[in-house]
Amino acid sequence: MNLLLKKKLFILLVVLSCTSNQFILAQPTHTTTETRLNWWREARFGLFIHWGLYSVAAGQWNGKDIDGIGEWIQNFAKIPNSEYNKLTKDFTLLNYHPEEWVALAKQAGTKYIVFTAKHHDGFALYPSDASEFNIRMTPYQEDPLKQLITACRKAGIKVGIYYSHRQDWHEEDAAVMSNEYDGHYGKPKSEVKPNLDRYIRHKALPQIRELLTRYGNIDLIWYDTPFDLTLEQSQIFVNVIRELQPNCIINGRVGYNLGDYGPLGDNEMPCSKATTDLEMVATLNHTWGYKKNDNHWKGKKEILCSLIESASRNINYMVNIGPMADGTIPTPSVDILKFVGNWMAVNSESIYGTEGNPFNDNFPWGYVTRKENNLYLHLTQCPQNNCILLKGLHSDIRQAMILATQQPLTVANRQSVKTITIPDGLDYEKIPVIKLVCETPIKTDTRNLMNEGIISIPAASGTVKAGQKGKITFAEGGTTENFNPQTGSLLLECEIDIPGEYEVKLYTSRHWRKSFAEGTFVTLKTGDNILSNRLLKKDGELANVRQNSYPETWSTIGTVTFPKEGTQKIELSIDKIGTFTRLGHFGEDLQGESENNIRIMKIELIYKTQ
Repeated sequence: MNLLLKKKLFILLVVLSCTSNQFILAQPTHTTTETRLNWWREARFGLFIHWGLYSVAAGQWNGKDIDGIGEWIQNFAKIPNSEYNKLTKDFTLLNYHPEEWVALAKQAGTKYIVFTAKHHDGFALYPSDASEFNIRMTPYQEDPLKQLITACRKAGIKVGIYYSHRQDWHEEDAAVMSNEYDGHYGKPKSEVKPNLDRYIRHKALPQIRELLTRYGNIDLIWYDTPFDLTLEQSQIFVNVIRELQPNCIINGRVGYNLGDYGPLGDNEMPCSKATTDLEMVATLNHTWGYKKNDNHWKGKKEILCSLIESASRNINYMVNIGPMADGTIPTPSVDILKFVGNWMAVNSESIYGTEGNPFNDNFPWGYVTRKENNLYLHLTQCPQNNCILLKGLHSDIRQAMILATQQPLTVANRQSVKTITIPDGLDYEKIPVIKLVCETPIKTDTRNLMNEGIISIPAASGTVKAGQKGKITFAEGGTTENFNPQTGSLLLECEIDIPGEYEVKLYTSRHWRKSFAEGTFVTLKTGDNILSNRLLKKDGELANVRQNSYPETWSTIGTVTFPKEGTQKIELSIDKIGTFTRLGHFGEDLQGESENNIRIMKIELIYKTQ
């Protein structure tokens, strides 16, 4: 029994011993997390749909653009419920064709859909008996959730339901006082008296019961923003699912690590291969719900790269669309999904059911996934000299080909490196995939090796040395946690193929609401090299789909010299943490990022050609 499972069982026993009779107790079941997750791990790719009354507002209130993500407009614009409720008359669904939505999702290659049955505004997109604030208040008198579920089942798409279990801006009992404002419930903020237990008992639990008993088998319940829920309250939302539909997967945002898989922040990608089940949820522009003036659409290739990188990190990828109030999906969303779908039509073998990259990190030329004795090399750019020098693969390659066309490639098997010759004329905007069929079993080397003059050293590949006040840990995404001057140092290793001088780049990340920590100093030691008290200067920021959620920056901190080949040890410590500046209220830092931590992603050593 692994440590995580023991931990979950202990929490469950504690909760069952103290839960009051007014709430549901978990029922015995023989369904295990492993069994529930089988289809989800195979799927790798899902579609999120954010749709609701906020789609009517479309990012504007009283003729003015409102900053922030579209589905939070009621909170950001401080709209009273009496005014927000009026949006129901314009939530028409006139162009809602669920079969077309599902057909687009299937063509894109997604295997499951998660639909927002109730977001933070408290509006139910189905006819709920637990609250009058539901689809019956609109001109549309049918059940859009039922129609979508029916279409999913016909198409063989798994069904997921999003339910905001803690936040509900329509209910005073669910008020989060730090976000409250005068007039929200028709009274001053000082008179608001929330009762979260009563909200759970009278609305949230009854609605979850409706969702789990009216629509047949539900494959996934996707909870969100647990915030200040207690362990007991979070467990309640697990128990009701285990009682009614034990095969249903629960996502990580239920709280307290009680879900079947772990949480990441919005648009957050692990910086190394994940060792637990995780899911990246991602926007196609900057918002989840429809916002008509958000035209910051991400590139088609960028989104496809994000899907591939997720698979290479051993996690799932769920990309979002935000339909308009009438049910129309914005054209850029359709175009991106079709682009991805065209690629998946001939390359999906390299995504579905794969494991993450078996090497230490991804490569300068692209990403790697694995399935049984096959490796899939995803080329985002042309390798140097049209050759891939694959180090760390100790099994011979029996066959190599372009996956989409089955065109055979030339391979040279040597003990230390395998060479794959890449033909001219490949379209790297469409990311060609090289399939390698290897001798069984595949044997790989996870040491940090040089590729195209770069040695990439993920932080999570290291060990830690404790400090005066604790020691460094690692987040689920592979970045460092609790890394500060009092918590010791990070110990890493790499292999030097070519003696000489190397430039040192240090990569960090953060949540977008906190600025780069100006004034941070670090020390790096390796061999006779000591880069002491070096200032992180933010020399550059990676341009990718995560840039507006979890920006990733690098600082060049100096050069080091290695006089000979072989294994080199590296020690990194923090001398001083600089000052973070809060950049704004809008958006959710679900990971609760600490200001007493520098989130180190990796170190790169870049060979300086003599």
